[in-house]
Amino acid sequence: MALTELRNVRYEVADGIATITLARPERLNAIDHGPGSMQREVVECMQEAERDPAARCILVTGEGRAFSSGGAMAGAGPGDSPEAWLEFLAVDNADNANIFELDLPVIGAINGLCYGAALIMVAHFDLLVAREDARFGLIETRFGSSGVEMLPFLVGPQWAKFLALSGELISARKAKEIGLVLEVFGEDEFDAKARDLARRVAAMPAQAVTLNRKVINGMLKIVGWSAQAHYAPIVNAMTNLISRHAAMGDGRRPLELLESEGWEAFKDARDAPFRQPWLSS
Repeated sequence: MALTELRNVRYEVADGIATITLARPERLNAIDHGPGSMQREVVECMQEAERDPAARCILVTGEGRAFSSGGAMAGAGPGDSPEAWLEFLAVDNADNANIFELDLPVIGAINGLCYGAALIMVAHFDLLVAREDARFGLIETRFGSSGVEMLPFLVGPQWAKFLALSGELISARKAKEIGLVLEVFGEDEFDAKARDLARRVAAMPAQAVTLNRKVINGMLKIVGWSAQAHYAPIVNAMTNLISRHAAMGDGRRPLELLESEGWEAFKDARDAPFRQPWLSS
């Protein structure tokens, strides 16, 4: 796809910074996958930045009140077979691997909700900063889905388990506390601070930035990132396959309700046990 045909994101290069903006605010920038999808366009823009000598750093943010609300729910999955889920996850994982293997550093400017598939994607970025009203979580696990595998490398096993096993959402401040984001800024200074960080990275010697990034990512591979990337899709495929029949504690099956009664019934079943947050901040 030519970048002039982008449907889901905006792309521009200025002052050494390639800025990618998730631009479907009417859908809270929900992420779909595969050819022509939002995630694929993000990756294609990143690869275009790699080819552009004017780009020395990539900055990714979202339009509207969400960075991204997570995975697009249309159809709630690729099908009812392990093979279909494995193929779907292979496409998703290849896109995320392409992000991880870039030469250019990637900064995520998390300007609001960052759930599920979005959190999985930004786990492959290099640096994350958050606006004060940002919220993070693996909301898909509330209806029996998966995608937690890279978080232990960023926040440790206990916080990764908390997010996956409790379905809780965490604030930007808590995300900073556990090491998921570098810093949190108020709305009045967030955009300027995110861009200033990108400017500072872009001002560094480019070859050293690339090599130092690869050294640190190489350490992640040595301690298990690559092995996890090969192992997790098998478990994730089975988890997502059975999620269609997964029941909440009250017996309701959210994905069955999505098909039979629609979005509001699905959200009620998914979110009812979590309306009162467990964490106070």
